[in-house]
Amino acid sequence: MTGPAVTYIFRKGSSTNFSIEKLFDALYAHFKQSGVALERLELPYVSTGIASVLRNIWFVARRRKSGVLHITGDVHYAALLSPFSRSIITVHDCVVLQRGTGFKRLVMWLLWFGLPVRFASCIVVISERTKGELMKTVAVPERKIAVIPNFVDPSFAFSERPFAGELPRILHVGTAANKNLSRVIGALRGVPCVLIIVGRLPQPILDELRESAIRYENLVGVTHEAMASLYREADIVSFPSTYEGFGMPIVEGQVIGRPVLTSDMEPMRSVAGPEGAMLVDPCSIEAIRDGFLALIRDAAMRARLVAAGRDNARRYTLEAAAAAYLAIYEKLSNS
Repeated sequence: MTGPAVTYIFRKGSSTNFSIEKLFDALYAHFKQSGVALERLELPYVSTGIASVLRNIWFVARRRKSGVLHITGDVHYAALLSPFSRSIITVHDCVVLQRGTGFKRLVMWLLWFGLPVRFASCIVVISERTKGELMKTVAVPERKIAVIPNFVDPSFAFSERPFAGELPRILHVGTAANKNLSRVIGALRGVPCVLIIVGRLPQPILDELRESAIRYENLVGVTHEAMASLYREADIVSFPSTYEGFGMPIVEGQVIGRPVLTSDMEPMRSVAGPEGAMLVDPCSIEAIRDGFLALIRDAAMRARLVAAGRDNARRYTLEAAAAAYLAIYEKLSNS
């Protein structure tokens, strides 16, 4: 099988942003094994200013002119001046528009959404929440948008673990403001546990941890293999985020077989599935605390959530996502 010729565009790699790369590297490997003609290109510059953005646009503009260009996320502007006959942009969220105000925000809107969406042949979003947000952000015909949820990497598999009731290990993935770590710290104050935090800790959070006397471990630049190990070693997955395009730690925790605490809001509620997670108000320290205590104290509840979570996670497979993307590639290649 040869199939359509597709070029994947990735943002410049970094030690803190790797979730998009992890997903599309798995898709890339899957398609390569299936005989699809793929090429992988990483942009040469991190998007830190207009100069680096323009250099990245020019980098893509000088590529070959055949096949389909797939911008895998976060650098939507790569569609501008693209010599490829067809292009796809995967939009993971619209959080970039929360950065800056006034003229800077207008420029961000133009480069990340307004112009790229006009140039692209197809827009893929990872959840209905992101679709609705995108349609409010830019005038884009609904027929141009496809919803393809993220998937759990096949290397993540169920791993049984006795619950550490005396000192449960609570895994919290991410330290950006929307990951809500400050409220998690407040909720766990006085609760015997070990809080495992993945991501660089800013000084205010370090001060909160020190003042709260919570026992914690911090890891930065975690590899894919190490991340899977952290899930296996955890007793509870903490993800009461205040904003997400999807929420991968929810389904990753479910696949591994851990009870998940997440936000009672979209898209986390839909991603977790019916009875698949402990849903809490992410803006209430008391609600988050009650959720953690319920998970720690109630073995029957944990068992129900784990069973429902494993069933729910079967919706998010590599094969399903690959089939959906391949259908788009073939449609664009033949149009």
